[in-house]
Amino acid sequence: MIKNIILIPFLTLIACNSVANTQYNTKGVNEFIKYMENKHDFDSKELRALFDNIKEEKKLKKFFKKAPERRLTWNGCKPSEKQCINYKGLFVTEHNIKNGKSFTNDNYKILKKAEDIFGVPKEIIVAIIGIETRYGKNLGSFKTFDTLASLSVGPNKGRRANFYKVELENFLLLCRENNLDPSSIKGSYAGALGKPQFISSSYRNYAIDFDGDSYADLWSSNSDVIGSVANYLKQNGWMRDGLILTDIKIRNNRKTLDKLSKKTYKPHTKYQEYAKMNIKASSSIDSDEILSVIKRLEGQSNVYSFGHKNFYTITRYNRSRLYALAVYTLAQEIKMASQ
Repeated sequence: MIKNIILIPFLTLIACNSVANTQYNTKGVNEFIKYMENKHDFDSKELRALFDNIKEEKKLKKFFKKAPERRLTWNGCKPSEKQCINYKGLFVTEHNIKNGKSFTNDNYKILKKAEDIFGVPKEIIVAIIGIETRYGKNLGSFKTFDTLASLSVGPNKGRRANFYKVELENFLLLCRENNLDPSSIKGSYAGALGKPQFISSSYRNYAIDFDGDSYADLWSSNSDVIGSVANYLKQNGWMRDGLILTDIKIRNNRKTLDKLSKKTYKPHTKYQEYAKMNIKASSSIDSDEILSVIKRLEGQSNVYSFGHKNFYTITRYNRSRLYALAVYTLAQEIKMASQ
């Protein structure tokens, strides 16, 4: 259960004289309302009132409608590239490192507890919270019900409409289970919630009470946030004391490494097979461990590393190789700053 951060119960939301929102007076919306009524015993009038009172967020379109093509790089944008995003420069900053150190110091005991229980290093947990919301300073200003409705059955629905419809269903269940007002909860433009930016289905599946008050509150309780991030990673395959990245010794095999790095970042080849290609690690790795090859630009040179299972597990939080690199790199910087 989540702490009552919103005081208006779900049952009091109905506005009896609400004017129908024509954008949501559609067959798709009516089918969704009927589905929620039949499967989850929701009151159709209450759901109708929620849809009728949606105020479309104009800013949503700029995120989802014909966004300009952007080149995402780890650390390789040229000054002339206006549509290039330097992922490392965006997240691995002095500000994020400094605030990560402060967050670690302020929450050291609970971070240590999470590390002991789930096996996830303190700095990895802190880095994820820092990247997601700048340690809780940027929780998002979009009304979550309105956002998910727009992206699933409303004017901004697209190729991921089914995904957002599932999240809308989970969001309504989350609110009912925890006595939250679905018309008041705010999050990101994609419907992510709280300091760790869990989508609604992840909130219901992975959020935990970690401070002993019988609530799983990802907005106000750093203990619950820390425990929930660690639980998420553990449940998605994190290996205690496992490696994340291991440097590769570079000899005359860059072409082979470039080819291998274009494959999936999910581990797929045993280390002994890489060794046969004269691709070897800078430190000891078990011959049967399955690995991937991760390439990135650092300064003026490409760096190649073996990606372990824990690197892939980070991408279960955000399905991006660059995201995992940002978490790993920021975590290492926070760890050094905190020593």
